[in-house]
Order: sequence, then C-alpha cells, then structure tokens
Amino acid sequence: MSTSDTKSENCSTGEGDNMTVLPDKQPCHSCNCDEVCEPKDDSLFEDSCSEATESLFSSKDNSCLNDSMTLLDLPWEQVLSYHILPYLSVPDLFRLRAVSPACLELVQLHFSYSHVVNTSPFKDNFSPKAFEIMTRDCQSLRVLSVRGAKSWMTNGLLLKVIISNPRLEKIDLTGCIALSGASMYCIGVNCSHLKHLALRDCVWLTLDNFLSFLCNRRDIEFLDMSGCWNVNDDLVVNLVKTSPSLKHLLMSNLYGLTDRAVVAVAHSCPNLIQLNLKGCWRITNQSIHLLSQFCPKLRFLQVMECGSVTEDSLKSLRSRGVRIDRLPPPSSSLARLEPLHRNNPHR
Repeated sequence: MSTSDTKSENCSTGEGDNMTVLPDKQPCHSCNCDEVCEPKDDSLFEDSCSEATESLFSSKDNSCLNDSMTLLDLPWEQVLSYHILPYLSVPDLFRLRAVSPACLELVQLHFSYSHVVNTSPFKDNFSPKAFEIMTRDCQSLRVLSVRGAKSWMTNGLLLKVIISNPRLEKIDLTGCIALSGASMYCIGVNCSHLKHLALRDCVWLTLDNFLSFLCNRRDIEFLDMSGCWNVNDDLVVNLVKTSPSLKHLLMSNLYGLTDRAVVAVAHSCPNLIQLNLKGCWRITNQSIHLLSQFCPKLRFLQVMECGSVTEDSLKSLRSRGVRIDRLPPPSSSLARLEPLHRNNPHR
C-alpha cells in the first residue's frame, strides 16, 4: 500500500463522502475529508497526523517514549471498549476513528460489541453511511432507536440490522416514514424477545404488514401506534389477543378507532398501566366504563379531544386514583360558592 493510500485510510471515517453526522462541520485540513472532523480551530483534530496525536495513540522510536504506555496499550475489550468509549458521543467516536488505522480498528471493535445504537439525538441529520458503519458488525444489540429518521432510514438499512440482531428488546422507529411493511414483517419474524416497540407516525403501518407480528404470542409491554392512520379496530383486536402482557398502549389520533377496539383492550390486557386515546373521537363512555372494571392496574388515561367521553365514565376511574388528562368539572366548587352569591348579589 502506498503512502498516499495509507494517509487516506487513516483520515477516512469509512466509505463515501456524504458521511455527515453533525451539521456545520468543516473539512479536515490534513486529509481534505468532509465527514466528521472538527472545525479548524480545534487543535486536536486539525491535524490527525500531528506529533501530539501520534504520541497519544501510538509509540514512537525516541528516548522519551520508549518506556511509556499509550492509550492503545490498554486492553481493548476489557478496558477501552467497556469503560472508556461508552462515554464518548457518536461524533467523537467517528473523530477517534479517523486518527489512525489502530483507532479505526478499536472503534469498529467497540461498535461490534455495542448493545445500544441510538441516533435519536440527531433525528434526520444523520447519515446512512454512518449508520451502516456503526451496525455492520453488530450481533448483540438490545436497543435500536432511530427516532426522527424521516428520510435516511430505509428498509435496506434496517432489515440488515434486524436480521443480525434477533435478541432486540427495544425498537423505536418514531417518524421513520420512508420505511414500509417489509420492515414490520421482518421485526415480526425475527424479534421474538421484543418488549418495547414505538411506531408513532409510521403511516405505512397496516393490518396486512402487521400479521407476522400477530402470529405468535408476544411478551411486549410497550407499544406506540399513535398517528398511524391506517390502524383500525381489527388490528387492535388481534394484537391484544396475542399480547396480553401489554402495560403501555398509545393509540392517539387513530381516527378510525371505535369502542370495539377499547372493549378488546379492556378484556385482554389486565396488566395495562397506561392507555392513550387522545383524539380518538369515536370512543364513547360505553368502552371507558369497562376499563374501570377489567383493568385494575390502570394509572394513566388520555382522552383529550374524545368528545363522547364524559365524566359519567371517568369518575369511577378518578376515585381509584387514575390520572386523567382532563380536569374534572367544576360543579362541586360552584355548589360551595352558591350560598355566597345568594348573600351578596353584587358579587
């Protein structure tokens, strides 16, 4: 390998030129890469081949460093990957990866051992190439969160991760509108240990691509389908029959949902703690009454914008200490103030 090739490898974050993790970064002045380097006023990343950087990460043949220990001399798996690298942010990991071939290998090893991949802080300002680098060697993920990845998260990227990590317990796809039913089918087939699934605003979700998830009894405890316009009573009824362990069920702004779905939830989810029906305007008192009878563990209920749900069905839940996002009517307070108004008509 030539000197120029080695330099290019040392200063590259991986493959491709569109690997922007954070916006407003300036090109690296030592390698002309425009990926995850710091602005030029940051001396540590201004020159990845500087003497200070080399002395930190590698030994040199001079008298002052002959007997010294560098960072890379520490055990990679037991110390660096387990106790140090988890405290670095994702951009910092990619900057470290660009320092030298050894650092690139270290960070890639750390990625392969990771139990969590979370790009949610960057939302849609992440890169598909960066995600591919982070996940290509992962086989033991427990948490995958790509909340807000509206444009860059595609079926091609997600399916590889799902298939390689069958022990995933939490998946958050909130706002990933570029996906399709193929992703849901893959999750249903491969993720038998799933406990937390967030699909908020995934408007592509339908009963047909949810069938693979419904085929087997699940131990899922948290499910968010808010804003999934195509979700109907049939999907919810079939879902709760196969997932009686549900504790948190969020179904706000599902305009086609009716009492039939809520009745099924009440009868099939005795462990339910939270139910969000905000904006489901077809729901009535008839199904809410059943929640107070069959869901003894219910603690949170959201029924804002449900015009047909009144205090007649909510008062029994309030008496049990259920927190409801709608204030009780002020009738009792007005009744106490009525004698005062009679005695002083000028008030």
